[in-house]
Amino acid sequence: MTAASTAPRQEQFDADPEPTPFTVRSSQRVHGGIAVGAALVAIGFAASGSSSPTGILRWIVALAFAVLAVVCARALTVGDMLVADQTGIRLRIGNEWVGTRWEDIEEVTVLQRRHPLDDGRIAVHLQDPGPILGALPSSTRKMTDANRRLTGSSLAIPFGLTARPSNGEVVQALHMLADARCPVREQL
Repeated sequence: MTAASTAPRQEQFDADPEPTPFTVRSSQRVHGGIAVGAALVAIGFAASGSSSPTGILRWIVALAFAVLAVVCARALTVGDMLVADQTGIRLRIGNEWVGTRWEDIEEVTVLQRRHPLDDGRIAVHLQDPGPILGALPSSTRKMTDANRRLTGSSLAIPFGLTARPSNGEVVQALHMLADARCPVREQL
C-alpha cells in the first residue's frame, strides 16, 4: 500500500452546472413553407394575367404574393432573434443587435402562448433605456417605438408559430440565466 492509495479520493461534483444559453430562432419550416407556397401562387396568378382589367388585377395579386415569398425567404436567412447567456440578453431588432447586461435590466416579462396560433412574447424592460436606444440608427429606433406601442416595451421578441425558443420552459430558463440579478416574471 502506498500513501497515494490510502488518501481519500476527492471527487468534485458540480452542484450548480452552468446554465446553457437560451435562444429564440425563426422557424425555418414555417418560413420555408410560406415562401414556397407564396411563390407558387404568384406564378399561378402571373400565368393567368393579361391586359384586361381582371388580368391587371391578377398581375397585382401576383406581385403581392411574390413580395410575400421574398420576405419569407429573407426570414430563412435570419438566425437567432434573441440570445440570453450568463452576461445578459441580446435581441435582434431589424438588422441591429441590441445587448444589455442583466444588471441593467429592470425586469423581463414572458407572455406564454395561449393557443397554437397565438405568439408568446419576451419583453425586456431596461432601467434606463435612453442611452441604449439613443445609440441605434433611426430606422431601428422607429421599429423600437412601434414595438413599444404594440407591446409596452421597446425590446420585445415574439415566439410561437414563427419563432421557436431553444427551451420550452422559457421563464425557468431565463430565471436561471438571470441568477437573481433581475426578476423574470410570467405575464398572465
